[in-house]
Amino acid sequence: MRNKNRFFQSITLDFSLVIAIIISVVLTGFIFISFGKNEPLKSVNEQQAEQQSQVFRPTQYIVTKANGNQYIALTPANTQVKTIEDAITKAKFSGAETKKSTTHAIQTILSQKKSQILRYPDVVPVTYFNTRYGKTINSGKPFNFNYFVLALDQLNKGYFINTNANEVTTVNISQLNTPDVWQMAAKLPTDVGVKFHKYQGRVMLSYPKQFKLPVYSYLVNQRDPKTYVSALLGTLNQLSVTQEGSKTVYTNKLNNQKITYDPSWETVTFEDKNPKNKLPQQYVNRLNLAFSQINLLQLNLMDTRFYESQAGGQKITFRTYVKGFPVYFQSQSGAIHIELSKNGDQKSTYSLNEIGVPVPSNQADVQLPSTETILKQLHDAGVKSSDYDFITPGYEWLINQDSQAAVNMVPTWMIETPTGWQSVSAYLSKKHVNAQQD
Repeated sequence: MRNKNRFFQSITLDFSLVIAIIISVVLTGFIFISFGKNEPLKSVNEQQAEQQSQVFRPTQYIVTKANGNQYIALTPANTQVKTIEDAITKAKFSGAETKKSTTHAIQTILSQKKSQILRYPDVVPVTYFNTRYGKTINSGKPFNFNYFVLALDQLNKGYFINTNANEVTTVNISQLNTPDVWQMAAKLPTDVGVKFHKYQGRVMLSYPKQFKLPVYSYLVNQRDPKTYVSALLGTLNQLSVTQEGSKTVYTNKLNNQKITYDPSWETVTFEDKNPKNKLPQQYVNRLNLAFSQINLLQLNLMDTRFYESQAGGQKITFRTYVKGFPVYFQSQSGAIHIELSKNGDQKSTYSLNEIGVPVPSNQADVQLPSTETILKQLHDAGVKSSDYDFITPGYEWLINQDSQAAVNMVPTWMIETPTGWQSVSAYLSKKHVNAQQD
């Protein structure tokens, strides 16, 4: 994304992009005309709760068939998802009990036949599940989870699984029309085959066979950095503005909060070193603090999801998601990255770019190798399991060569190392070059 500002200037959209914009405007107008008059106004608290529920919702729906085969439904119809989520909302959950578990037991639950799984990219507090589905689940103490397994085999059980801590919270479920829910879950599209396996003391989602993912193209919306300045720092007469090379620094003269605009990465970084700041003790409160800052900006978070937390919630990343998979290289650190220091200082980096109207893509689907193939490639290259934290499929944010006003989302395998995320192919290429230079 470096130095691409010049590409966005003096560029003429091609005919397909113009048509896409016109269609978007017409549809937006239709929505306002048709439905706007009947929409009840929501309070600020209701809007914030709804926004938070969207950002911290599951990113993938996995169905386990009666024969044990498992699939991610990347393209479920809205009615299918709504039917399943409505059933969860109407069901009664009781008798929550949290226990330590083994990886074998967790793998067995996640592979249970005739079940629906909600997958979250990292552990989230159960309070977010309670808010989204109208529940009051409590096992005696707060717990976090990254998978919810809804058993649809008449056992009337649900399982909240934390694969990071190897913990399982079991709940009894009643008032659930299991046959109807299973009938809908069984009809979910079988886009990508998956299974769960044990790896390095944890249970992980794997892709047992090679699979194809489409390339998507979108127009890019670029936000004005001054939007962040006014929302987070205050009016311009309270600020001093200085230059540090190509970067512009806005500093609040009253409290020393500042925002740095970096045009090369097209990001803004907000820093708050107020001595009164304190680091929240609980994980859920750290996530809430991060979201409350995001909410001040009134951003369009339709495609943004909570992605991961590190250091017990002191480093929190949100990413753009495309059809259930995260997007990388939108900036150095995702769509939004927030760090909370031990003394309560805050540092937040926001990408100014967001995906806009989808546009036609003439690129063929990309075939990705299986998990086993990727692990073998890493092993054969001399990469130890201790050299990296995680591998996962995702989308790279790449400039569209046909129109610089658009970006392509290209599928690839990603690897997380101590230096951050990069594609597996780029990681192995660098390792090969370094080996030749030694």
